[in-house]
Amino acid sequence: YIKTKFFRYLVGILKVSQNIYQNVYEFVPLQNFTQKSDIDWSKPIPIINKQLYKKYKLTKKEIEFIEDSIKSME
Repeated sequence: YIKTKFFRYLVGILKVSQNIYQNVYEFVPLQNFTQKSDIDWSKPIPIINKQLYKKYKLTKKEIEFIEDSIKSME
Protein backbone atom coordinates (compact mmCIF):
# COMPACT_ATOMS: atom_id res chain seq x y z
CA TYR A 1 0.00 0.00 0.00
CA ILE A 2 2.78 2.44 0.87
CA LYS A 3 4.34 1.91 -2.57
CA THR A 4 1.20 3.16 -4.34
CA LYS A 5 1.10 6.61 -5.85
CA PHE A 6 -2.30 7.05 -4.17
CA PHE A 7 -0.86 6.57 -0.67
CA ARG A 8 2.26 8.64 -1.31
CA TYR A 9 0.26 11.52 -2.79
CA LEU A 10 -2.00 11.67 0.26
CA VAL A 11 1.00 11.63 2.61
CA GLY A 12 2.69 14.30 0.51
CA ILE A 13 -0.18 16.73 1.02
CA LEU A 14 0.78 17.23 4.68
CA LYS A 15 4.48 16.31 4.58
CA VAL A 16 6.53 19.51 4.59
CA SER A 17 9.95 18.14 5.55
CA GLN A 18 11.93 14.92 5.60
CA ASN A 19 10.66 14.24 9.11
CA ILE A 20 7.53 12.14 9.24
CA TYR A 21 5.02 12.86 11.96
CA GLN A 22 1.77 11.07 12.65
CA ASN A 23 -0.31 13.88 11.20
CA VAL A 24 0.96 13.24 7.64
CA TYR A 25 -1.24 10.12 7.55
CA GLU A 26 -4.39 12.10 8.32
CA PHE A 27 -5.80 11.84 4.76
CA VAL A 28 -4.72 8.22 4.16
CA PRO A 29 -7.72 5.88 4.43
CA LEU A 30 -7.34 2.62 6.29
CA GLN A 31 -7.62 -0.44 4.08
CA ASN A 32 -8.82 -3.99 4.46
CA PHE A 33 -5.89 -6.26 3.59
CA THR A 34 -7.78 -9.52 4.05
CA GLN A 35 -9.12 -11.84 1.34
CA LYS A 36 -12.47 -10.01 1.62
CA SER A 37 -10.97 -6.69 0.51
CA ASP A 38 -12.41 -4.88 -2.49
CA ILE A 39 -8.80 -4.32 -3.62
CA ASP A 40 -6.77 -7.23 -4.99
CA TRP A 41 -3.48 -6.64 -3.15
CA SER A 42 -1.74 -9.44 -5.06
CA LYS A 43 -1.74 -7.38 -8.27
CA PRO A 44 1.15 -5.18 -9.43
CA ILE A 45 1.32 -1.66 -7.94
CA PRO A 46 0.01 0.13 -11.09
CA ILE A 47 -3.11 -2.08 -11.03
CA ILE A 48 -3.59 -1.46 -7.31
CA ASN A 49 -3.36 2.28 -7.99
CA LYS A 50 -6.14 1.97 -10.58
CA GLN A 51 -8.29 0.01 -8.12
CA LEU A 52 -7.77 2.68 -5.45
CA TYR A 53 -8.59 5.51 -7.89
CA LYS A 54 -11.81 3.73 -8.81
CA LYS A 55 -12.70 2.92 -5.18
CA TYR A 56 -12.35 6.55 -4.13
CA LYS A 57 -13.98 7.89 -7.31
CA LEU A 58 -11.11 10.10 -8.40
CA THR A 59 -11.72 12.12 -11.54
CA LYS A 60 -9.61 11.70 -14.66
CA LYS A 61 -8.00 15.06 -13.91
CA GLU A 62 -7.12 14.02 -10.33
CA ILE A 63 -5.67 10.73 -11.56
CA GLU A 64 -3.58 12.47 -14.21
CA PHE A 65 -2.25 14.91 -11.61
CA ILE A 66 -1.21 12.10 -9.26
CA GLU A 67 0.29 10.02 -12.06
CA ASP A 68 2.30 13.01 -13.34
CA SER A 69 3.49 14.28 -9.98
CA ILE A 70 4.38 11.06 -8.10
CA LYS A 71 7.23 8.82 -9.27
CA SER A 72 6.81 5.06 -9.38
CA MET A 73 8.60 2.98 -6.76
CA GLU A 74 8.90 -0.16 -8.88
